[in-house]
Amino acid sequence: MTCPHCGASVSNHERQCPYCNSFLETKTDDIPNSAFEARGQQTRPMFQAQGPDTPQPLLIVLSLMIPFFGIILGVIHTSGGHPKSGKLYIILGALSFFLISCGTFLLPLAFSAFSVFSAFKS
Repeated sequence: MTCPHCGASVSNHERQCPYCNSFLETKTDDIPNSAFEARGQQTRPMFQAQGPDTPQPLLIVLSLMIPFFGIILGVIHTSGGHPKSGKLYIILGALSFFLISCGTFLLPLAFSAFSVFSAFKS
């Protein structure tokens, strides 16, 4: 390869000319992913879901039992190419989180308010 700035002969694997310190244009096949990200170009996705986009019963149960697992799993499936099952996992995780937080905080609060109200009434 020849440096376009100074005309010196440079190795094909060099990114910078050792003689004039100018940056060389290289083929995109030789550039690692970090250089693509530095240029603002897209790289291939880290995760690609395999198979059909159908929700799995075990993952549905886990999304209901462990809300954050369902939300994270939904985001992974949605970004991996399975939007149908991903949205379902996110919705079930959010619903489960709401129901668990209602059972943990709102029901005891309502019960205590009811008992205080009934104590003043009698």
